[in-house]
Amino acid sequence: MKKLVGIAFAFFCYLTATANHIVGGEIEFIYLRDGLYRINVVQYFDVANPVNPGPEPSVFISIFSNRNDELISTHQLLLQENVTVPYTNPECAIGELQTSRVVWSADVALNPIEYSHFEGYYIAWERCCRNLNVVNIVNPLGTGMKYVLEIPPLWQNGRPYRNSSPVLFQPLSDYACINQLYYVEFTGTDPDGDSLVYSLATPLNSSAAVAVPIPQPKPHPEVVFREPFSVENTIPGDPALTISNRGLLTVTPNQEGLYVFSVLVEEFRRGRKIGEVQRDFQMLVISEGCNPPDPPVVAASIPGRPDFRSEIDTLKYTVAEEKCFDFFVTNVTEGETISLRAEGVNFDGELLDVFSVNQQFVGTGTDTLKVEVCVSDCPPLVGPFIVDFIAGDDACPLPQLDTLRLTMQVDAPANQFPVITPGDQRLRLPEDDFFALPFQGTDADGDLMFIDLFVRGIDVPSIPGFSVETISSEPGRIAGEFRWDTDCLVRDFSLQQDFDVGIIVDDLDTCMAPNPDTLWIPSTVILPPNTTPNVLAGGPFASTQEITIRPEGILNFEVNSTDDDGDVINLRMVSDNFNPQELGISFQDTDGVGFAASDFSWNLDCAFETEAQSEFKFYFVSDDVDKCQVVNFDTLELTVNLDFGNDQPMIDRFSDFQLFTDEPFALEIGGVDANDDDLLTIDYFPGARRPNSPSLGFLRSSGRGSVTSELTWTPECALLDGEDRAFYDLSFIVFDDACPSNKFDSMTLTFEIINPMGADEFIPPNVFTPNGDGVNDVFTLTGLEPLSANLPPNNCDDRFLYLAVVNRAGKEVYRAETREFQWDGGDAPSGTYYYVAQYVNSQYKGFIQLLR
Repeated sequence: MKKLVGIAFAFFCYLTATANHIVGGEIEFIYLRDGLYRINVVQYFDVANPVNPGPEPSVFISIFSNRNDELISTHQLLLQENVTVPYTNPECAIGELQTSRVVWSADVALNPIEYSHFEGYYIAWERCCRNLNVVNIVNPLGTGMKYVLEIPPLWQNGRPYRNSSPVLFQPLSDYACINQLYYVEFTGTDPDGDSLVYSLATPLNSSAAVAVPIPQPKPHPEVVFREPFSVENTIPGDPALTISNRGLLTVTPNQEGLYVFSVLVEEFRRGRKIGEVQRDFQMLVISEGCNPPDPPVVAASIPGRPDFRSEIDTLKYTVAEEKCFDFFVTNVTEGETISLRAEGVNFDGELLDVFSVNQQFVGTGTDTLKVEVCVSDCPPLVGPFIVDFIAGDDACPLPQLDTLRLTMQVDAPANQFPVITPGDQRLRLPEDDFFALPFQGTDADGDLMFIDLFVRGIDVPSIPGFSVETISSEPGRIAGEFRWDTDCLVRDFSLQQDFDVGIIVDDLDTCMAPNPDTLWIPSTVILPPNTTPNVLAGGPFASTQEITIRPEGILNFEVNSTDDDGDVINLRMVSDNFNPQELGISFQDTDGVGFAASDFSWNLDCAFETEAQSEFKFYFVSDDVDKCQVVNFDTLELTVNLDFGNDQPMIDRFSDFQLFTDEPFALEIGGVDANDDDLLTIDYFPGARRPNSPSLGFLRSSGRGSVTSELTWTPECALLDGEDRAFYDLSFIVFDDACPSNKFDSMTLTFEIINPMGADEFIPPNVFTPNGDGVNDVFTLTGLEPLSANLPPNNCDDRFLYLAVVNRAGKEVYRAETREFQWDGGDAPSGTYYYVAQYVNSQYKGFIQLLR
């Protein structure tokens, strides 16, 4: 037998104050009823080392807002469960791998309105530390874990939003062997029927290397993979660790060790992502004691079809044919047990009683097992269906498999579908009424029939008052009566008034195949008119829903609600992330018939000691109660911003500058303010002297939170007043518009204005080649290297006027009046040309050779 025996494997938990024995886990969030939810922290512990400490009697989780990562609430969960995770095959157990599943839980009351922001929320819990022997991350002894569950808003579209996170995930109960396929359904289920998509992710780290860190908001720290490990190579192998979209985890590892990995499970409803949970786990890969993979090999022999090829042929049977064939299993070993099963591929469910046996012991001298397979006369599908016939051995840690896939088609026994009369109808019934509809079903085959009733989206049709009764039944005929009672004092129609109702008549034919005929009765209950309450506020909120005020004086205003139906209405206030009573806020929840009103009062004080929070949101909720329990909500959200002070703006700082006359200069000067809403203005400092320079430019500019303006200057020679250099100061100010007092910042720049000296030497180029090759195509005397090749600079005593080029005959062929000229030779032939660069007080002559 392929058993694991005599393993001497060193796999120890290193016990410290941080309890480095955590395997993995996740968080669950389960809807119980509106406003009540069960939160579970599921933790898997390594219990192979008996000196490891047991789980704590309680833990604390934190709920944060995705809007601003603000802590919303903290909740204590109590220890509820501590059980051992069993092996897939108990005979494969080893002492070095023992895992327990620990669950902390609490039923938590959360006001949905307080968790209504559209960006949703996340629940976090942190723990340290991981197993010392983990090989794929850096410093596992000092690395913790963080479990995060993203949940949607608990209040949407004016009512509580019902959703539970994915739950009931399978743990890893087995170890893996080198070069041997490891597989497990690492999946969960969703109580709401939402779609789940799985992918590998980087495991999250705790925020501190202490036993139980206080959960911190985003960003979530991640573990650091050791080289060459990564998300794509978490557990190396051929192939490496992967997970399918539906949660099948597979790997054929090629390196032993203890590996940490993480799976992200995303939750989708009607194509929209509404949440996600990230769960950690670890996998032990060993080599000692593992037998090399030696899976069974399967084949089939089809009577009368020696040339049958399973990979391309369809196995077809008529009603009268015997539907049996021989299934062979080779590559078996004496003393092992082969398990056999059949699974549908293009239909759900396992096919029972297909194999004559589901387990076969390999006796002495046996190298091939032959088992009879008989397919039912009743096919699972009309038309071709695909079946996997699977043989597995008893290898450790998991059976090694081989699969024969057959495409089959079985003609079902003839059967006439039943017929229900009358035909489809539509029903609109006033509240507090009763409706009855007789119907009957007939079957041409004379089969017995049964009646069923369903309401789409409702498990129990009697809850909204629907029922059906069988009046008589005999072979080939059945009669019944459909009824609907719409008394809204007994039935709750508050959430739904339209129902898709189906009355099913089906026959009990030979194959018990579903052959229904359905009478559809779309049904609507007409409820009494019910208008929505209307909530209004007075005082400073009469025309706005958000104000900003100084923390002083008393804030008073009235809130009222009206209902045109005259229903009893309730008016209440819900605060966001603070306790109104502790802040001296008073508002009396009230009710009334058609009208309710209450006064809001807040005694603000300039010594208000809560500058950490300056925004206060108040939700005034009104709901009515009418005869049919239909509740209409109106919510008025009011925001009070407290202005506690004003930060000083900051202006840019620069070193002093040297400027040459007639050379343009530009500098962007700006300021910022930590108060993003402040209007900043930048300008010259009032009253500060400025030079009399026509080219000096700087515009007053304003902006919210930040401001910039550009200083431009081309200093004129007149600023030197006959000297070679002169100094000027320019002062600037940036100030905000905050009340009651604004703040400012200023700075002064010192400029040294210099009359540039003439060039020490002028060694111009004497040849250019305008042949279009992009190299030396033009004659120019600016922008050259070295600097001595350029025209002497302008200064206050002498400046460039023009450049003229003449040929040997003295005829002018080119003339430029800017220093930045570029002569491409024009139509001039190759040869030597002479030029003169004329300045006001000086002249520079030379020659240039034009070579084409």
